Amino acid sequence: MFAVIVNSLAIIVGTFIGLVFKKLINKEITQSILKVLGVVVIITGLIGVFKSMIIIEEGIIQSQLDLFLLIVVVVGIFIGEILKIDDRLQNFGKFIDNKIKFGKVSEGFINASIIFVVGAMSIVGSINAGLGDNSILYLKSALDGVTAIILATTLGIGVGFAFLPVLLFQGTIYLLTFYLGNFMALEFINAFNLIGYFIVTCIGLNFLLKEKIKIANLLPSLILVVIYFLLK
Repeated sequence: MFAVIVNSLAIIVGTFIGLVFKKLINKEITQSILKVLGVVVIITGLIGVFKSMIIIEEGIIQSQLDLFLLIVVVVGIFIGEILKIDDRLQNFGKFIDNKIKFGKVSEGFINASIIFVVGAMSIVGSINAGLGDNSILYLKSALDGVTAIILATTLGIGVGFAFLPVLLFQGTIYLLTFYLGNFMALEFINAFNLIGYFIVTCIGLNFLLKEKIKIANLLPSLILVVIYFLLK
């Protein structure tokens, strides 16, 4: 559990450093950083999607989970729109913003949480930590710390609150692995990463587009992956 806590602290420290740097740069530079960051996030998301979808068998490149991706994200965002998840989170974020006067807390929190939680390192690292190997989570902590610095310079203090879902998500996987052993099938991890990295790609697009994709409304897609494999 120590490695999970280190990962959470790295996000908090990175955010603090980013907020200090934010005071030293003007709005023009911030916007430029945001655009470049958007491109990097898109590339990261696409690489993750391709890793999950593309397989090579006997020298032939093939794709998998194409229909799965389509169905899960369409049904997921349909549920999200019906429940108005993004609107509710934005309204709650505005309430917090008005209370603490630190800018758009909700935007930084939602985007950073997905970036930090989604991915093979988050899942596999927590499983390995539960089995006694903390190395992957230590590496992820360093990467998340640097990412938090960059995100905080553009998205503000909300990035720091992303330590909570990271602590809950990775901590839960760690504890389940510690008591049950490696309980996650590789197929599930691959499918979860596929949907997660698709959402990460959408986050990158939001850094560049004026008409934003409602990221929070895509979150039910991740729950649908879990339900699918539980039923399967």
